[in-house]
Amino acid sequence: MANPAGNGGEPRAGRPGAHVFVDETKNRDYLMAAAAVLPGDVVDARRQLRGLLLPGAERVHFTHERPSRRRELLNAMRELDVQVTLYVARTRDHAAGRGSCMKAILDDVLKARAQMLVFELDESVAQADRRTIADRFRHEESPPLYRHLRAKEEPLLWISDAVAWCAQRGGEWLGLCDPLLVGRREL
Repeated sequence: MANPAGNGGEPRAGRPGAHVFVDETKNRDYLMAAAAVLPGDVVDARRQLRGLLLPGAERVHFTHERPSRRRELLNAMRELDVQVTLYVARTRDHAAGRGSCMKAILDDVLKARAQMLVFELDESVAQADRRTIADRFRHEESPPLYRHLRAKEEPLLWISDAVAWCAQRGGEWLGLCDPLLVGRREL
């Protein structure tokens, strides 16, 4: 994943074996957030995120949270060892935007030698995603495993959801998720 100048650290997806969790928002521009977590941190991060669920909730979804709850969630997420890269396609054409973002993410996870790639399941694009991924990984010697999962099945997708939501909103929200960000790719 891209590492912004001045960060000084190596992005987690830049280390062999990272697990990368991707969600998108398409309110204005098409934006995908890819959260990278080292394999040794995955189980603990999932446990901590599940601990943030409100009684009766199956998942965290930033669109449906109150501002005070969003701040609480971002504070907790910043405590995790996770790094997020944003992929931004300046278009209202969702198919073109998703295609551009997917290509960049797939290229980056291959360069970084990621071990696992998880996309939030959106039935309307899952089949096209699988074709895109299969085409890109077809000739690779050691491509990452990939899955489409529902957000209630994979808590680490909640981080990508949160950062994508904040990036689309901008202002204070982008500032609150900034400590999680290691890069932004304009496509």
